Amino acid sequence: MPLRWCLSAICAKVLGLPYDHALDIWSVGCCLFELYTGKVLFPGPSNNDMVKLHMELKGPFPKKMLKKAAFRDQHFDQDYNFCAIEEDPVTKKMVKRVLANVKPLDVGALISSSCTVDEDSKMVVNFKDLLDKIFILDPDKRLTVSQALSHPFITGK
Repeated sequence: MPLRWCLSAICAKVLGLPYDHALDIWSVGCCLFELYTGKVLFPGPSNNDMVKLHMELKGPFPKKMLKKAAFRDQHFDQDYNFCAIEEDPVTKKMVKRVLANVKPLDVGALISSSCTVDEDSKMVVNFKDLLDKIFILDPDKRLTVSQALSHPFITGK
């Protein structure tokens, strides 16, 4: 299985969180996005980049999740601000930069940029809604398998 399809599993592993069915739902969302757009949703080259890309899609991780994360100190400071590890453009050395506010993107805008004029707008709206419900960082609030199977995008209703 390609690495990008298992990003939530990687993110859980990187943060030290347990695996469950909610991870599979996230992975299905990644597959659906990539099949629809032909683009990789999370093209990060490192674990730190993957965590940052997750937050750029849906905002900061809930603190209750980070409190349970065994490896949060590798990516977050004591106030749960994300610490990006980036190459300094001048010195070319890796530096840590604290990002206190990570503003999320709109998954709908990512989808819309791949739409053609003749696509069924109701289906596109349903697809955006499905992905919004799949890409919720808190696995307790993420769409369940049963909910996904009854979603209008899947049922066509």
